[in-house]
Amino acid sequence: IVEIKNYLDQSEDVLLAGLEHLDERYIKAVGYSTKAARVARPKMILIADIASDSESKVGEAASKMVQLANVRDGEGFIAVSPESRKRFWLDRARTAAIAKHTNAFKINEDVVIPLDKLGEYSNGIDRLNIELSIQNKLKLTDELINFMNTNLEFLNDDSVDQELVKSKKQQAVSLLKNTQQKWVYYFKNLDESLESLNEFSEHHLNYRNLFELIQSYELRISWKKELKEPLEEIFSGREFTTILQKIYDLHKQVLKSRVFIALHMHAGDGNVHTNIPVNSDDYEMLQDAQKAVVRVMALAKQLNGVISGEHGIGITKMEFLDEFTINTFAEYKAKIDPEGRFNKGKLLPGSGLDNAYTPSFGLLDQESIIMEESAMKGIADSISDCMRCGKCKPDCTTHVPRANLLYSPRNKILGTSLLIEAFLYEEQTRRGISLKHFDEFNDIADHCTV
Repeated sequence: IVEIKNYLDQSEDVLLAGLEHLDERYIKAVGYSTKAARVARPKMILIADIASDSESKVGEAASKMVQLANVRDGEGFIAVSPESRKRFWLDRARTAAIAKHTNAFKINEDVVIPLDKLGEYSNGIDRLNIELSIQNKLKLTDELINFMNTNLEFLNDDSVDQELVKSKKQQAVSLLKNTQQKWVYYFKNLDESLESLNEFSEHHLNYRNLFELIQSYELRISWKKELKEPLEEIFSGREFTTILQKIYDLHKQVLKSRVFIALHMHAGDGNVHTNIPVNSDDYEMLQDAQKAVVRVMALAKQLNGVISGEHGIGITKMEFLDEFTINTFAEYKAKIDPEGRFNKGKLLPGSGLDNAYTPSFGLLDQESIIMEESAMKGIADSISDCMRCGKCKPDCTTHVPRANLLYSPRNKILGTSLLIEAFLYEEQTRRGISLKHFDEFNDIADHCTV
């Protein structure tokens, strides 16, 4: 990134109009099809937009960028025609897909990192992701051990040899505890040099510590290879399909709560979007995500970065601001907005996440009877998987202030979510449903007919 920017900044004939970065989690989420001959997905991709009044000059610059990538064991591809350029940028346009599995709910902390420190920042995030992954797998082993230690009542019939069941449960618990012990060892020794870890000493020339060995995928911590396949061997046979299904269900349940961090950058200026998809109805997951945010902010400051990127300071960043900064803003706000009309109470002393609220489509599913009887389910389903990416704005121009049309597509979805919550609250408290809610629904719907 630094070499590309330095090279193009020196040119008087060519301009770097855009330089976008996607990490491997985004590459997977957007369904990126690798253009290289290699089988594996890339660790990251850079998409650059180069502009010039001279076609030959821009061609030379693009070729030089490919050479810079080649020197670092990367590969480069050049799109010349408008159609091929559009295809290149489509992957960048799909980044909202990172939160598809959480109904578009995510924590987005954008920070700005000095360009020469972006590699260290990415390494720090990789380290955090590896820790979060191991912790999630350890939680899974705990759940599976607890399950194996329960009385499997569904197997208490004459057709199943109880001694055989007992023996298989003991084998499974032994496997789980041994694997758990190994994963705990990895977690505690991530910073240890490979020379000091006898079983990995042959790798010490290529990697400085255990973290780098795991980061490179030379060492994999695998649920599939280390637990799933051995457990399927232990519980092979028709009489044990129920046990295997319960194991799969527990894995799916625990995996759903796994926190991970994905990065995409406006790499030319060091603005890094640090995204953490979370399920808004999973309190423990939200707490884990918040702990990760604390470490992300500390990492940004450690690298001489700043916690305010292009999205500015939001309610999730309030706790990381010093008192002087908060008071300075409060004084400025009081001067220009003495009546407190603009974003009332936001970014002022006492604001932050304590009063934050979000509708949860996960929790709405639990009210299925009311939802189906009232036809609210159809409304909720129509908006629950919206990525809020804004791509529909050109086709849905309902934000026209001079015509008193004040709903952007995203605001319509947020407003509808809140109205569904209000409807469900009144239905369950039996206070009677206010017809004013339907007036509000009509207000939102009327704007859709423009």
